[in-house]
Amino acid sequence: MEKKEKLNEQGVPFGARQKMPLWYGLAWSSRGISAAINVIILMQITYYCTDILGLNAAVIGGLFLISKVIDAFTDLGFGFILDRTHTRFGKARPYEWFIVLEWLFTVWMFNAPKIGTTGQYIWIFIMYVIVNAVCATALGGIDSVYLARSFTTSRNQIAVMSINGFIVMMTSVVFNIWFPGWLATEGTTQAGWRALLIPLAAAMSAIGILRFFICREIVADQPQDGNTTDVGSLSIRESLQLLTKNKYLFIIVGLMFLTFFVNNMNAATTYYFKYIVGDISLMGKVAITSLIVVPALAIFPVLSNKFGTTKLLQGCTFIGVIGLVIRTIGGTNLATIILGGCLMGIGTLPISLMINTYLIDCMDYGEWKTGTRIEGLIASIANFASKVGNGGALGTVGFVMGLVGYEGLTKVQSPETNAAIVFLYNILPLILYVLMFILSVNYKMDQIRPQMDADLKAKREMQDGGTI
Repeated sequence: MEKKEKLNEQGVPFGARQKMPLWYGLAWSSRGISAAINVIILMQITYYCTDILGLNAAVIGGLFLISKVIDAFTDLGFGFILDRTHTRFGKARPYEWFIVLEWLFTVWMFNAPKIGTTGQYIWIFIMYVIVNAVCATALGGIDSVYLARSFTTSRNQIAVMSINGFIVMMTSVVFNIWFPGWLATEGTTQAGWRALLIPLAAAMSAIGILRFFICREIVADQPQDGNTTDVGSLSIRESLQLLTKNKYLFIIVGLMFLTFFVNNMNAATTYYFKYIVGDISLMGKVAITSLIVVPALAIFPVLSNKFGTTKLLQGCTFIGVIGLVIRTIGGTNLATIILGGCLMGIGTLPISLMINTYLIDCMDYGEWKTGTRIEGLIASIANFASKVGNGGALGTVGFVMGLVGYEGLTKVQSPETNAAIVFLYNILPLILYVLMFILSVNYKMDQIRPQMDADLKAKREMQDGGTI
C-alpha cells in the first residue's frame, strides 16, 4: 500500500503549503537530473554513428527525421490516454517509470551489435524510436500535468521550477565540463561508450524514479457542470478541434520547437570545435557559459512577479539574438564564443526553465475559451514540438553534413564541409533566434490573465458548491 505523504499540523500537503520545504523542491528535481544527462548523451548519437560506427551522416539524419513521423502519432495518442488516466497514484505520476526504460534503451542504442551496416542502421533507428517516441513521449507528456496537480499555487510552481532548473543546470554544467574530455580520450570506441553508459544508466535510473516515491498528486479531477464538457467523453478529433481555438498554444509550441532545436545542436558544436577551432577539448571550457543560468535562476521568480512572464520572454529572446550576432562575428575567437554563449543561454531560459508555467497558462486559456479543460493533449503536443526540435536538429546536422560529403573517419575536411559546419553552428541558430523573438512579441497572456483567472476561479467555486 502506498505510504501517505507526511502533512503538517493543519493537514496541508507539502505542495500546497505557503512555505514549501526546500527538500521537497529538490526531490521534484530528481527526474529532471536523470533526463538532462540522458539528453546530453543522446545529443552525441549522430557523432557516435559517424565517427565510431562509420555510418553515413545523411542516412542517419534521414532516419531521425522519419522517426518524428512516428512521434506525431505516439504523442497525440499518449495525450489522449493521459486525459483518460485515473489511478490511485493519480493521473500523471504512474508514468514516471518510463525514465528507467529510457535509460535501458539508451544503453542498447549506443551498443549496436556487429550485424553489418544495414543491420546497424535498423538497430539505431529502432532504439531511437523507442527512446524518443515511447519513453520520452510519456515523460515529457506528464510533466506539466504532474506539476499542476502536485503544486497548487503559482508561487510554488514557479519556486519548484526554479529549484529544478538550478539543480538540473548545475548537474548538466558539471557533466558537460567533464564529458568533452572523456569524449576525446575514452569515447573513441564502442567499448569506451559501453563502460560509461552501463553504470551511468543504473545510477540515473535510481535517481530518476525518486520523484515517483516522494511527490504525490494532491489535485483531483473537477466535477463537471452543465456548461462544461468532460474531456474524457471527447474523441481525439474533437479534442484537437478545441485546441485550434487556443492561439497561445500555437505560439508556445513554436517556441518550444525552436528552443529545443537550438539547444540540441551539440553535434554541430562537436564538429565545430573539432574541425574549425581545432581542439574538441575546449568544448568543456565553453560549457562553463551555462553557469550564467545560476544567478538568473535566483532572480527569475522576482522578475516574473515584477514584469510578468510575457515581458520576461520577450526580453530574454532579444538578448539571445544579440548573443548569436556576437558569436557569429567573432568566429573562432574563444572570448566571443563564450560571451555569445552566455547571452544565448539567457535567450532560451524562459522556455527551458518555465515551460510548465506557460503550458498551464495555455490549459487555463483553453478552458476559459471553450469550457473544456484539456491537459494531457496540450502537454503531449508541446512535448512533440520539443522532440521535433531535437530530432530536427540531429536530422539537419546529419543531412547537411552528408550533403557536403563529410567523412567521419577523415582528419581533414573539405572547404565545403567546413563552411557547412560554420553554417550549422552560427548562421542557422541566428535565424532560429530571430523567429523566437517574433513569436514572443505575439505572446500577450499577461494582458488577459487577470480576467481569465477571476472567471475560472468563479467557475470552480460553483462546481465545488461554493458561492460567488
